[in-house]
Amino acid sequence: FVQRLLHYIYQNSFGSSSSEPTIPWQFQQLTVFNTLGALWIMFAILDLCYAPIHHVLHQSWCYALVHKHHHRQHYPTRGYLDAGNEHPLEHFLGICCTWSAVLGSVYLVQAHAVTIFVFFNIHAALAMLNHSPYNIEWTIPGLGIYSVGNHEMHHRKFTYNYAQYCMWYDLLLNTYAPYEGPNGSQKKEDVKENHPHHDDNDDTTKNVVAPTTIVDKKEL
Repeated sequence: FVQRLLHYIYQNSFGSSSSEPTIPWQFQQLTVFNTLGALWIMFAILDLCYAPIHHVLHQSWCYALVHKHHHRQHYPTRGYLDAGNEHPLEHFLGICCTWSAVLGSVYLVQAHAVTIFVFFNIHAALAMLNHSPYNIEWTIPGLGIYSVGNHEMHHRKFTYNYAQYCMWYDLLLNTYAPYEGPNGSQKKEDVKENHPHHDDNDDTTKNVVAPTTIVDKKEL
């Protein structure tokens, strides 16, 4: 994917004959619109595509076949090891969402080459943070509050917080769950109630052990 992304930037940054819009690459071409504006558009489009697809992956007809493996970790803490622990199909769908974000920003505001590079790295870093024990939270103007705790709650409750960074989708569909700190152990009955298709007796989940206590996230 990174190779294809770099090839796309190169092909559209140096006056190729392609019908694709030209991507500015010189530093003097940097503007507020093709940097900060483009980043805003990228993250908005990313979650507008990702959240509904993620929601579909939790439906009974496909959850056990595709997304269930990723939910073996009820409390992800290992960064990329947990973020990348996914089915090839959902990895492909995630890449499609990322491509949609890049193409959308290029067509709408001619995102700068540097902005696309920065977006990809921020996206990768946030995906790892979403599967970490650290308490990261900040407000993104117009997009709402980004919080690592939002995605942890998705792993703990399964049918909440389908979005990654911008929680519009969940607020609209009433599937948003704010972060809950230390409150004792999570019982298997709670897991079953939140996602009846998540069978703890299945081979894919029998080795999952929920911690005895939900430890509050670490402050950096």
